Amino acid sequence: FVEKHWRESKVKPALPVDDAAFLRRITLDLAGRIPSRDEAVAFAQDRRPDRRGQTIKRLMLSPEYSLHLGRVLDDMIQEKYAGGSEFLDYLRTAVGKHKAWDQVFREVMLGPWDVDDTKGADGFLIKRVRSLDDLTNDTARIFFGVNVSCAKCHNHPLVADWTQDHYYGMASFFTRTIEASKEKRKGKNKERQDLSEKATSDIVFMTKTGEKRTARLMFLSSRVVEEAPAKTVKVSFSPAKATAPAPASRRALLVKAALEEKTFFSRALVNRLWAYYMGRGLVQPVDQMHSANPPAIPGLLEWLAADFSDHGYNLDRLIAGLISSKVYQLQSIANAAGEEPSDGAFAVGPLRALTPQQLAFSLSMLGGEQTPFRFKDARRWTQWYKDLEGRAAALTKSEPLDPRSDHFQSSTAEALYLSNNPEIQKLFLPANKNLAARLGTMKDGGQVVDAAFWTILSRPPDNEEKAYLAHWLDDRRQTWPRACGELAWALVTSAEFRFNH
Repeated sequence: FVEKHWRESKVKPALPVDDAAFLRRITLDLAGRIPSRDEAVAFAQDRRPDRRGQTIKRLMLSPEYSLHLGRVLDDMIQEKYAGGSEFLDYLRTAVGKHKAWDQVFREVMLGPWDVDDTKGADGFLIKRVRSLDDLTNDTARIFFGVNVSCAKCHNHPLVADWTQDHYYGMASFFTRTIEASKEKRKGKNKERQDLSEKATSDIVFMTKTGEKRTARLMFLSSRVVEEAPAKTVKVSFSPAKATAPAPASRRALLVKAALEEKTFFSRALVNRLWAYYMGRGLVQPVDQMHSANPPAIPGLLEWLAADFSDHGYNLDRLIAGLISSKVYQLQSIANAAGEEPSDGAFAVGPLRALTPQQLAFSLSMLGGEQTPFRFKDARRWTQWYKDLEGRAAALTKSEPLDPRSDHFQSSTAEALYLSNNPEIQKLFLPANKNLAARLGTMKDGGQVVDAAFWTILSRPPDNEEKAYLAHWLDDRRQTWPRACGELAWALVTSAEFRFNH
């Protein structure tokens, strides 16, 4: 699909990315961190023709994959509410157990939430249960790729697809979902809301012409859903009580309609994951799927979405296909032979600012030994990651790093943070086994430059870089350990480190 689009549009794609840049890109995307020096050197020495595919397989089989993808999905689903430990743990467990995306959706909407396997899955509803608008809009945007918020007071002024019937039809699936009470969960020192389903609660809305209407249960496809007589069912955190809504639950009807319709549900996640790995969605913005905003590459989103649903909503299969593609593995510099193509052509590799979490994890890699890919024991590997996560949290809790955005520009606040924050400064002062300490034990300037580049930028220095920086170090023999730390800091604050390219 993409190559056909390039030919028809007379677009010259960028050249394939080199091995060093590929390893850095794939490790940031699958593990949420830069490669360790060991990983970078080993990959550079790997002569297997399928080394890229083997690296993808290694990373996707590692504990880091589920831990990182769980966080990606948490950010995607929870947005401003992301970071809650229980919902994040649920997603990480779901990815680790290779749960299908439709199963995740069912568990988020319906539970059961009192069993270990799905505990915390109610976090999406809990955060929004006090606002019917939030339940309606966020479900439509996040799970179906459609923003219907502008169709609340009147039919959408710019998109003919969405009417008040669509907005209130979606809202009707949630109008009986309420916050019933608060109680302390056993063994926890915080209050949680119970969710209940009211027996009756219909929406009456006013059209722009002044007509009163009772909303029907209607999915985004305009399909009207009939419901059986409602039952009052309380969803409790107590294992001794009911654990899921009855079949008549309106949320259950929404799940049934969405999965029978397929198109909205499958396209939304495919488009969001494409945007995560390729820098922008096939439909952009990702929550503006409608007839007036067609996909950038004709036919591709439809094919990927159908393939996703036909193969049981297998997340691993979808992700492996995206990152193994020629599109994903293009250089982030346009081919000099032609004009620079538009972003929607996907003819140039994505240039993406690191997320605050990716940046914090990568900085934290400099504070200790870098040996994750040599771990044979998954439990030890997981513990290494959790320790890294703890160090990364210390870098982000006091002063947030600049978030990724479509038009990213690093702020003065981030520059000052990287220059003056005590936690950052400690990374570049020799201590224990951190990078500055390891570099300071080396006596040869060229050796220091090599080690710093492999560790921080995941590549060797070119001849000009090595000669210049080795000479710079040799002029600072009197302050050698400090100079080695300053070199590392300069590389870390470079644009090459700040971006996934």
